Amino acid sequence: MSEQTDNEEKERIAMADLDSKASFLFVKEPYKWEILFQSVSGEIIKGDYDSISAMRLLLSTINTLEKEKILDNLERENLFDKFTIGKLKDGIYLDSNKKRKPLRFLKILFAIFTNPYGIVIKREKNHVYEKTGSFINNLKNKRFYF
Repeated sequence: MSEQTDNEEKERIAMADLDSKASFLFVKEPYKWEILFQSVSGEIIKGDYDSISAMRLLLSTINTLEKEKILDNLERENLFDKFTIGKLKDGIYLDSNKKRKPLRFLKILFAIFTNPYGIVIKREKNHVYEKTGSFINNLKNKRFYF
């Protein structure tokens, strides 16, 4: 919801944990990171505990202070149950019985291209999915600038 100025972009990148192997997602693909965060959050809220490991991966891309802020907000707003918050805070939750869910993958892929969360991209759109997501969001909101 920010103006996405150069200074705000620098502040966002400063939130990254550059030691994380997945930090490129947060740094270079903020739109995709946000879509994944929203999608995985929705799955966890619905009770899909298999998604905890995906959320842990997303949270690993940001520094400890920002991660704690996010978890505190999720806990304060009662979006995730105490079990989930605990597993995200302790960082050791791995479900060995986790099943691959092709439908979940397709839903997330669809979300990346269609932007169901209404994410506004004000900076340059470098990827096809950013362009399609922005286009669809503009259609939904009857804004016709690209």
